[in-house]
Amino acid sequence: MIRKFFGFIFRLLILALVIGIPASWMIRRSYSNPEVHYFYTKEAEGEESLRFVVISDLFGYVFEGGNGVIADRAADTSPDAILIGGNMITADAGDITPLTDLIKRLSQVAPVYYSYGEQELKYVRSHTADGQTDGLREALTEAGAVVLNEEYADVSLYGIDTRIGGMYNNAYEMTGLDHKVKRRYESTYKFLTDYQNTDRFKIMLSSRPESFVYADACDTWKVDLVVSGNSLGGLVVLPHYGGVFGGSQGYFPEYIHGMYQKGDVNLFITSGLSAPGKLFSRENPIPRFNNPPEIAVLDISGLSRSAAADTSGAAEAAQAPEGEQKQEAEPEKAAEEEPEEADAEENAKESQESNSE
Repeated sequence: MIRKFFGFIFRLLILALVIGIPASWMIRRSYSNPEVHYFYTKEAEGEESLRFVVISDLFGYVFEGGNGVIADRAADTSPDAILIGGNMITADAGDITPLTDLIKRLSQVAPVYYSYGEQELKYVRSHTADGQTDGLREALTEAGAVVLNEEYADVSLYGIDTRIGGMYNNAYEMTGLDHKVKRRYESTYKFLTDYQNTDRFKIMLSSRPESFVYADACDTWKVDLVVSGNSLGGLVVLPHYGGVFGGSQGYFPEYIHGMYQKGDVNLFITSGLSAPGKLFSRENPIPRFNNPPEIAVLDISGLSRSAAADTSGAAEAAQAPEGEQKQEAEPEKAAEEEPEEADAEENAKESQESNSE
């Protein structure tokens, strides 16, 4: 009897080790050693291409050895620009120096374009008194980023005319409203209307991936590429099933990580770098699992240089030494009003109910 009991305990311990060791490794892998993942899409039939590094959702986390590893690995990929999709700090952050130090490092690699997520918007509201300017914007700008909060920058990336915008409110909430725009959406509606009015290659940094998915928003608003994060790749990634949690998209969502085609719009979603709150805390009761921190590299082909760039580029090439033929214009920002945060989950349900009706 005693022998059977100890045999059962022994088998139980072996089972715990078999399950526990891989699980512990998968959790640790999800919070250490950011991995570089490559993605590709073709926009049209042009002969030019661009490379972007995409990062988001750091939530103030600091990797072992410091966050310089993010900049170092981004530099190794030789990007044309770096796109940041928000949630890089927490709303209650006491010190944003780790973030500004990272931006300084990244801006030495390539131009940095930063769109606010929910955490940045909450941080600004809690740290900005009436009449004061946005201190976070000032700090990020001083560090070298172009901040896009319902704004866009018109840039020429190696002769390819590009418009890079950033927004947090959901595009689908503006779909079908025409001139009957709710007051809290006025600035977003005006921004989107102005943003799409160009022949440039249009990139939108939109924190929440569902923003252009619901209510045929991708067919309403003329965007070439939407870049999102926020979903954290589903947080828990199960082999053969993928990401589990998708916010307003529910469990095992369709749009969670990678490159998607929705109408005429390419949608890219990064799984991000971390998760909110300390591990196993109230804010983070379920940790990232089998979900390594991601530095996404997005290669876009099929682009075309502008006619002016072709002409000036030939002249520059004749004068410039080898390796210095590509020039980049200084970005021009078009500022709009600050957005009001929308409740994503509630509005998603409203949108789905209206569609079903």
